[in-house]
Amino acid sequence: MNLLKILFKVYFSEHLKLLISPKGSDLYPEKISEEVFHDTSAQLPESKIKANCGNFTHQPVECWPKPDELNPCEDMMSWSWLRVSVWIVILTAIIGNTSVLTVLSLSRSETSVPRFLMSHLAFADLCMALYLLLVAAMDLVSKQTYFNYAYDWQQGPGCKVAGFLTVFASQLSLFTLCLLTVERWFTIRHALYANRLDHKLASKIMILGWIYALTMATLPLLGLSSYSSTSICLPMDIRDIPSIIYILTLLSAAAIGFFLICICYTQIYLSLSYKTRHLNNEGSVAQKMTLLVATNFACWAPIAFFSLTAVAGYPLIDVTESKILLVFIYPINSCANPYLYAILTKQYRKDLVLLLSR
Repeated sequence: MNLLKILFKVYFSEHLKLLISPKGSDLYPEKISEEVFHDTSAQLPESKIKANCGNFTHQPVECWPKPDELNPCEDMMSWSWLRVSVWIVILTAIIGNTSVLTVLSLSRSETSVPRFLMSHLAFADLCMALYLLLVAAMDLVSKQTYFNYAYDWQQGPGCKVAGFLTVFASQLSLFTLCLLTVERWFTIRHALYANRLDHKLASKIMILGWIYALTMATLPLLGLSSYSSTSICLPMDIRDIPSIIYILTLLSAAAIGFFLICICYTQIYLSLSYKTRHLNNEGSVAQKMTLLVATNFACWAPIAFFSLTAVAGYPLIDVTESKILLVFIYPINSCANPYLYAILTKQYRKDLVLLLSR
């Protein structure tokens, strides 16, 4: 029995010396660089680790995502001014859309078709603000060390939720904006038949809009393009024909919506008499219409142009520069819509005063 104890001690001491010897110390370096990949990204399957008499060997670590044109080695917000600007956009969009939803839902005024549509528009734009909030919060957490969080963020639920929110919000907002514009056009151009677009019909149309927006936001989760291709969680993957068709569908919907809005507001303006256009109390009609069209153009035109050139194989800007468009200019409508369509109107101010006077 004593002999067994002695052999065990000798065996244990020999292996302990091997682990702490200079030869084995390479396995446990005293100084480790601060820029270490996150555990999840550097984790190796058990099948790739081998132990042979105390000497551990493994295959080279494969890190993901690998640096490429969609994943440059940089922070999510590449510039400090962009990081600050995004938070300004977030606060503006959240305050504006929350105010509109609160007043419209608590107001005792009769729920008309425009008010019904503006509530859907405010909800969609609020979802866009939540997307920006997720991305901006992750950027603060991973500032200067994004590579430690890239795998967990882009492959985890966070990026998928953010991507779903932005596609859903953009498509629902665009659909609602077009329907709201058509409702105004119909009311002014065909005043005698305005009651045909009642609340019941508007509800049915909005159900179709919700189905369309949810479908387009769900497709990348099912493998058509991907939300994980970039750090800002937008479906920019064009690795196959179906993914290209998906992106072209989104861009086509934006183009159709923009031209529809332009045509409707142009006809509304032309339908006004010369005297009405130049009255002092109506002098802002043209300015308001121009502002509505201009915000939509500023939001969609640059994105559509650079996206089409990239899909065609001739990208004019890289991902770093495109973040200015996708994170700052892309959500412009979410900031402008609640103010242009609700907060700056007399009816909204009247409802707000009545609500505060309770």
